[in-house]
Amino acid sequence: MPLVPRSVPRRRGDLRVLFVQGHLRENGGLRVVNALADRFVADGVRTTLFALEDVGPDEQVGLPGAAVAVHLGASASLPAARRLPLALARLVDVARDHDVVVSGSEIGHGLLAASLAARTLGKPFVVLAQGDLDAALEAWVPPKLRAVTRRVHRRADAAVAVSPGLVPGLVANGIPADRVHVVLNGVDVDALTERATEPSPVTFDADRPSVLAVGRLTTHKGFDLLLRASARVRAAGHDHELVVVGEGPDRGALEALRTELGADHVRLPGFVENPAALLARADLLVSSSRTEAMPLTLLEALALAVPVVATDCCEGSRLLLDDGRHGALVAPESVDALADALTAHLTDQRPLRHAAAGGPSFARGLDPRRLARRHLELLSAVARRPLPSFAPLPLGTADPRTRSGQDPTLGTNA
Repeated sequence: MPLVPRSVPRRRGDLRVLFVQGHLRENGGLRVVNALADRFVADGVRTTLFALEDVGPDEQVGLPGAAVAVHLGASASLPAARRLPLALARLVDVARDHDVVVSGSEIGHGLLAASLAARTLGKPFVVLAQGDLDAALEAWVPPKLRAVTRRVHRRADAAVAVSPGLVPGLVANGIPADRVHVVLNGVDVDALTERATEPSPVTFDADRPSVLAVGRLTTHKGFDLLLRASARVRAAGHDHELVVVGEGPDRGALEALRTELGADHVRLPGFVENPAALLARADLLVSSSRTEAMPLTLLEALALAVPVVATDCCEGSRLLLDDGRHGALVAPESVDALADALTAHLTDQRPLRHAAAGGPSFARGLDPRRLARRHLELLSAVARRPLPSFAPLPLGTADPRTRSGQDPTLGTNA
């Protein structure tokens, strides 16, 4: 994929934001960054997305809108010894024309490169934390890079966590508490509802209940647990179809498990560009994750009033499901708990459908426009640059569970 620079008119002195990603591979974190970049531009802020590596079209997430400048560091086909230095040199060159450098993840080469570029140029550096730092370090970061990753966090000018449950881990790893802020993820309910009306390349079997799971095929998503639970429930006489949408390194293991279980009712169709069109038609969404932060798919299910079963694996899931008022929360790492919840829903769908009915109203309270503006206010303060004048927005609905009584869409310090 070629370099795609796009010019954006701006006033002299206004804030200029650079997001840095390790790659453009499909995942919820990158979708959050893309959405923020689009909203920053809509509010008159020059915004650039820089990815160290390109990926194949079958794994690439949809890029931000035409107003966001997108740069690629180097092709993934190059040897690492050539690829990373080349990407870093290009990143430093792009960062010169920006006021603040933001890593879109709490770990990875994108984080390390963003920090190095910011320090090289004397630019403020901010981390967007979208997962539990300790869990991410253990699962994804090679031991030789864990110390430097923690050091990068300690030196960050600010960290923005997408869930209050991520704050303790950030502080425990050395970020001063006064530099940590919380701004929840949001969803544009109207835009999502419109996308949900589009045709889907994947369809459900109309003759039996449909159960959907969405995410990268990785261990932390717990799809192996879900396949075992689903097979057990079907063997007990509760017929249904399970569709797991996504791509990732665990595909081979999951296909082998499906064969081992004789689970011919399970489909793994791979990456789907618009999962909302399938989600809206599902009888149930299951989030079987071992770890999460603020699951975007749960929020999208709420916005579309789709019944939900989710593992109680993080504060973000509890917040979104309002301690079980908007969907069923079950014990993590438990095939039994998932099987019991599936059996209950397939026996009587009315309780979870009733719980899901309040989802759209709750989701509208997490207005992504207000969330993006809170991000911009924080970045403006860190970079000491002015913001453009914002058009007024309607007030959002405060989350009744907010401990301090403050509207969570406005963010908080730790």
